[in-house]
Amino acid sequence: MIKFFKKLIFFPFRKVSRNARKTKLSPERNRKHVGKSLFFLAIALFTIFIFRFVWLITVNHVGGTDLKKMATNNYQSTVTVQAKRGTIYDRTGAPIAVDSSTYTIYVVLDKTQVDSNGNRMYADKSEYSKLEDFLNRELNIDRSLIEKQLNSKYKQVQFGTKGSNISLQKMQEIQKAAEEQKLVGIGFSADLSRSYPFGNFASQFIGIARPKDVNGVQVLQGDMGLEKSFNPILSGKNGVETYQKDILGRPIPGTTKVIEPVENGQDVYTTLDAQLQKLLETSMDSAASQTGAQEISGTLVDAHTGDILATSQRPTYTAETINSDITQKNFTWNSLLYQTAFEPGSTFKTFLMASALDSGKVDLNATYQRKLQVYDATINDWDVTENKSYTLPETVTYAQGFAMSSNIGMSRIEMDMGNDLWGSYLNKFKFGLKTRVGLDDENAGSLPSANAVSQIQSSFGQGVAVTPIQLIRGWTAIAGNGTMLEPHIVSKVVNPNTKTSLTSQPEVIGHPVSESAADKVRDLMLTVNTDPVYGTSYSTTGDPDEGIDPGPLFMVNGQAAAVKTGTAQIASSTGGYMTGSQDYLYSAVVMYPAKDPDFIFYMNVKIPSEPWTLKYIARVANPLLTRAESLKSELNQTNSDDEKAGQVKISDYKGKEAGTTADSLRQTVLNPVIIGSGTKVTAQSVSAGKKVNANTRILLLTDDKDQVMPDMYDWSKEEVNQLADWFGLKVTFEGSGTKVASQSLDVGTKAKKGQTLTVTLGS
Repeated sequence: MIKFFKKLIFFPFRKVSRNARKTKLSPERNRKHVGKSLFFLAIALFTIFIFRFVWLITVNHVGGTDLKKMATNNYQSTVTVQAKRGTIYDRTGAPIAVDSSTYTIYVVLDKTQVDSNGNRMYADKSEYSKLEDFLNRELNIDRSLIEKQLNSKYKQVQFGTKGSNISLQKMQEIQKAAEEQKLVGIGFSADLSRSYPFGNFASQFIGIARPKDVNGVQVLQGDMGLEKSFNPILSGKNGVETYQKDILGRPIPGTTKVIEPVENGQDVYTTLDAQLQKLLETSMDSAASQTGAQEISGTLVDAHTGDILATSQRPTYTAETINSDITQKNFTWNSLLYQTAFEPGSTFKTFLMASALDSGKVDLNATYQRKLQVYDATINDWDVTENKSYTLPETVTYAQGFAMSSNIGMSRIEMDMGNDLWGSYLNKFKFGLKTRVGLDDENAGSLPSANAVSQIQSSFGQGVAVTPIQLIRGWTAIAGNGTMLEPHIVSKVVNPNTKTSLTSQPEVIGHPVSESAADKVRDLMLTVNTDPVYGTSYSTTGDPDEGIDPGPLFMVNGQAAAVKTGTAQIASSTGGYMTGSQDYLYSAVVMYPAKDPDFIFYMNVKIPSEPWTLKYIARVANPLLTRAESLKSELNQTNSDDEKAGQVKISDYKGKEAGTTADSLRQTVLNPVIIGSGTKVTAQSVSAGKKVNANTRILLLTDDKDQVMPDMYDWSKEEVNQLADWFGLKVTFEGSGTKVASQSLDVGTKAKKGQTLTVTLGS
């Protein structure tokens, strides 16, 4: 290019000179030739410049440089606007998990750092000793680390874990103290963090969110529990904005332009009640200290709604001390409420007795002999196991057998029922199925194996694996006169971007037993607590040290609660069961009031180191239920904010994993029902694109070859017709109500195409 321009520039002058010598023109004629040459040269250069200019405008590149981008960067900036993570609240609006900033302390050592007046903004070496004392005193940072960092080659230094995660209040205190001591060079950088104001508060259940780098941007992501499961709801969506800047790079007011609007995360109101949760946490601390148990779990539920009001476990953690908490012996990240399955023991007898009463397979006044041999297995009651002889009568009624927690009595009832009938009730109570409350990694548990011994042992809670949340689901049917509710963990989801909310309502999911059967079981549970001879929670001695007279151990407002206790063997890692004297899972379920329960409380204690007594559970249950009863009117009130009711847009779920889909629907306060045991969704009752209200039931048909009848109790006619269409059934409706009260094809039976399904409607 340079050679070309040299030729282009000098060529006319050489030509003029040669012509002048050849032609010997006059100076005037020579000037005309030179003028013409310069004129054409100017036109050529102008044409080249215009062409190049047009080329640059069109292509916007020189070599590998994007000229448009470079120019834009000179006067315009594009920034990511961080979305605020949604807050987690208790049911009344008390914050459980909120976005916050923590701080990391640093010291500037760069000697070029001075202000506009030339004042030093770095730490001078003469102050290192004073700085060392200051940082050690304020933050307990190791002196050797401080000395090493201050004498390093870096221009700015930090001080490890103790110099980070500093609260706003502590940061302000350090700033003030540094100013008073005239220490220069100390600064703080803000870090994105999540704060948990209540400290130890249903920690494994709520979980924790931590900062993570996503495509170069720091965001908070849930690691465990509700924080992880509801991450799509809580996290929101970052926005993008541009603004023009002046020659010094400062934003020019009024020039900000939103490219993508920020969508802040939605707020999740749990069903937990802060007052009850804090009381449970305090009581659980005492129980853990008194029992020395490896694990303890406790959960309180509203019997009328299925709302989980309080839940906790030990060992546990708090966000601020998590690094030391996780070193506790027997610590687990798992939530014992829904992620760990176990053999429940005798509390499971409530379901066996309810099933037998519902099917008419037990006469409570009939007597039996407390001896039983099943194939090669000898089944004993607890008094014989503990004392090697009968301490209670050898012949008892089935009602007395329930009160004394007789394994033999329940085994005989199961044998009279037969494995198939008992198995059908286990299906009706939905054991072996996840609750799908919206939490990740839920354990489904397992039903007893097909062999006869396992089937019989399941009648008293061995050979079957369950989670506390599954037990609670089943117990809502016994507390609720046969109507079973899905446990709920969320009372409301609020979208701050649209100012709308989705509010949860009680969700009926079945009717496994009759009202009379449930009522009789509660009466039997009352005798467990009040029968001075057979009742396993009746204390014949009381507790003189605590001023407690002989009588029921579980008392609320001077009234005896309905109770079922349990002592379960624990499977050994080497096979069989553990054999230590206290290698058991001790438990109790308590319903209060006994006649029409408002609350259900379940607690278990695994392998205590101290001699076992049910008083350990009573000391937690009694004050908690008393407090819950006093708050009953408040618990029934809904949070009266000004949001309008929102709606949820349904997606196309065909081909999606059924369980994951159900969990995601539950997180948006919808009521999914999985039809069949397949893994993929093949059809859905609400079409994609439709907007529905909260609590709408959505049927998800799976790729299960067997057409197994679900429990349609409380379904609408439209939902029944949808199922009939999928299964190819003929439907006949009876009654004048709007909801299903009963169905002719029993729950769990395989339906055949062309069969007639008779459905009775009620209110």
